[in-house]
Order: sequence, then C-alpha cells, then structure tokens
Amino acid sequence: MSVVRTSIVITARDGYPLGARVYEPQGHAKSTLVVHGATATPQRYYQRFALHLADRGHRVLTYDYRGVGASRPPDLRGFDADMRDWAEDARTAHSNAIRISGSGPVLMLGHSFGGQLIGLCEELRGVSAAVLVGAQLGYYRHWPIGARLGLAGLWNVAVPALTSSYGYLPGKFGLGSDLPAGVALEWRRWCLHPSYLMGYVHDARARFARFDRPTVFYSFTDDGYAPEPAVDKMLVALSGARVTHRRMAPADLGARRVGHFGFFRSRFRSSLWGEVVEVADAVADGRSLPLTAVAPLDCALRASDIMADLEYGRT
Repeated sequence: MSVVRTSIVITARDGYPLGARVYEPQGHAKSTLVVHGATATPQRYYQRFALHLADRGHRVLTYDYRGVGASRPPDLRGFDADMRDWAEDARTAHSNAIRISGSGPVLMLGHSFGGQLIGLCEELRGVSAAVLVGAQLGYYRHWPIGARLGLAGLWNVAVPALTSSYGYLPGKFGLGSDLPAGVALEWRRWCLHPSYLMGYVHDARARFARFDRPTVFYSFTDDGYAPEPAVDKMLVALSGARVTHRRMAPADLGARRVGHFGFFRSRFRSSLWGEVVEVADAVADGRSLPLTAVAPLDCALRASDIMADLEYGRT
C-alpha cells in the first residue's frame, strides 16, 4: 500500500506553532492514531512505526512538543515552556486528529511521558482505545538502589546546574534532544515527589482514574526508564481503565534488548507492531481488543541499562 507523508503545522490554543506529520494510507483510513512521544524524543523517531501502520490502512499523526524537533525555536535560551505546556500541545494534536478523522475512531499511543498525558489531558478520554509503551510514574525512588543514587545526583545537582549555565538542558549530556529549561525543571520537581506529577497537578489523580478506555499497556523487564515499581504505580493510577498489561522480557520476543526505545525499531515489525495493528483493526471493526495479558520470562535489570537505552534506542 502506498503511504502519503505530509508535514503540517498545527497551532496550539496559545498560538504556538507545532510541527507535525500525517501518514495517510491509500484509500479510506480505518482509524486515526496519534503518537504522543517520550520526553526529548523527536517525532522522526516514530517514523518507521507510523509508516507501517499507515501501510496497514491506519492514518497516523505524529508531532513534536514545543521546544523539540520541528517545534523548536531558533534559540532555547529564555524559551518559556514546561510540561503542562506540552499537555496543551497534546490537546492540540488530539483535536486535530478528531478533525481529520471525520467519523472514524481515534486512538492514542503514549510512549513514556506520552502515557502520562492521560493525567494531564481530560480530552484524551475521547479516544476509542489506548496503547501505552514504557509509561510510568517517575518518582526516582521507584528505581533500583544503584540507579537511584545516580538519579538523585541528576535531579538535585546536574539538572539545576546545567539549566542555569546553558539556559536549557543540553541533550549532549545524555538525554538525546535539548530540552527547554522549564520542561527540565518541572520534570525534575515531579521526579523528586513521591506522587510524581500528581503531587503538583491537583486534578491529575482523578483524571487518571476517570480514564476508562480499553488500554494495552506494554512494559519490558530491561527498561531502565520504566522499572516495575514505577510501572505498577502507573497501573494503579489507571484504576478505571480496562487494561491489558503485556509485560515482556526481550527473550519473549527473541531479542537481546528492547529497553525503553526498542519497541519502535523495525525488527519488531511482525511482533509488537503487528499487535498494534491488530488493536487498531479491532477498534475500527467495533470488536473487543484481541490481546491478553502476558507475564515475562525473568530478566535482571542492571543500573547501566538506563544509559544503554539511550544508545540503543535512538541510533
């Protein structure tokens, strides 16, 4: 099937222009899926995944949060944006997906922070179904002790110092893409609070609980950015959703690594991507989601996996 990829600009409610792409299948689109990406991960990272879904008949909309990728200003120094602004960007993407879908169903795929948007955007209750990948609540004490010590240094020392020195958080120090200072500092505050974003966004807990859409939730035992306790907190927060949790070890997929970013690598085209196509097909046909929960083979998590995720996932 031929796919038409179009770069567009969508405008947030405050007038900020966001770079986005629409992947249009040939003929009638069975559904529209919005990819809400991870922190510091430009939309281009999801391109191969989006092309695959569009090739299977589903329209895909990707976008960059303000300050990242195609939504980045010429200079991040002094650029005013935080993670709640990113929630506004997500609302904009969602509303545009509804507009272009006509009467067709709209799904969301939330990768990491993209899944946390459920607690920030009431509008996401309007999706027909959700696929969450590596979503978690990121209080740093949910991590293993070795990683926890490094994260304490990151949030208490490195992030304040780097944002103060540069005026933004440089991606060259390990996060991938540069981040606006306000985004990095709000993320820091959340990660140091036991309730994560729910400690600062007063209605987030209730918003998570109100989300009642059919949801397929993927987590991986070698994901250094989403350890099991942080994933479990996210699952508890989604108390009103019909969640199918597919927790896997790399060996379950015949792979050496999956980590936090590997889901979107083309080696998983016939497995993980195929499952997302099955979900989208089921939604388009008005059927129940076809997947069942799965428990993983045992796989030990090393503290070094956090940095390995970055090296593996975005190359």
